[in-house]
Amino acid sequence: MEFDRIEALRIGQELKKIRRQRGLSLSDVESFSEGRWKAVVVGSYERADRAITIGRLSALMALYQTPVSALFPREEQVRTDMTVAFDLARREPLKQQHPGLAHFLSFVINARGDWNGHVITIRNSDLHMAAHYENISAKELMEKLEINRFLLRWR
Repeated sequence: MEFDRIEALRIGQELKKIRRQRGLSLSDVESFSEGRWKAVVVGSYERADRAITIGRLSALMALYQTPVSALFPREEQVRTDMTVAFDLARREPLKQQHPGLAHFLSFVINARGDWNGHVITIRNSDLHMAAHYENISAKELMEKLEINRFLLRWR
């Protein structure tokens, strides 16, 4: 598959995801836009059956009240499917070296009611939140956690 087709499919999937996050069906988009956007056309953009111009893309994103940049994730955001697993047997050294992260993990454990005490998993996107607690970037935090053997990574 050529790059342009792959990118069109990716953008189409993002358009569909954003529309659904807004709670809109294709027919809702047509109604909400007072017929400016036909359901069949928006659906064809989402399936990448039809090319969309930058102007139309910008207008559609304005209708969704979402910046066009949301369609083009930064490099750090691309790997959101990854899960990060923490070894809770090493919880005490983790608390000493990363108190903010330990607090965040305690919050997650309590919120989930997950007290098995062995492993806790969080999404990669949650790692960004945990890095905020530590006042460092997610990449820096991940490097420190790997060096100190506080986690296992699964895909």
